[in-house]
Amino acid sequence: MFAQNLPGNDPPLKQKFQDDCGGKIFTKVETLPSFKISKKAFEDSLTSFLKGQNAFSFNRKFKFRFIVTSKSEIFNLEKEEGNINNENFTKEAIMKFSYFWLPAKQNGNIVCYYVRLELEIKSKKLHVVII
Repeated sequence: MFAQNLPGNDPPLKQKFQDDCGGKIFTKVETLPSFKISKKAFEDSLTSFLKGQNAFSFNRKFKFRFIVTSKSEIFNLEKEEGNINNENFTKEAIMKFSYFWLPAKQNGNIVCYYVRLELEIKSKKLHVVII
């Protein structure tokens, strides 16, 4: 199953969408996007980066939605819910670590996929869930 809506009205973004995704973004796949490194290593990297920039909120939960392309890039990043001290910096951090993602697969092919990422901070530690 896939959605064929082009993200945004920006011509360069539409061209990138066409080039990277062939005009298709899947909403259901056989193999979800995952991390090139362990989930714990991803959480530790993101935690360290956010703490180093004083952008770490304590005991909060928030969700983002974005597209992981067939080239392991992230675009169309949006916050879905939650309150963040510095939303723009958190988005920048997620984009900075985009190279840690592996794309989704459907029928043996690498495809673009909508990802919902839940970030929860508990006891000074970031926990990540791919939804």
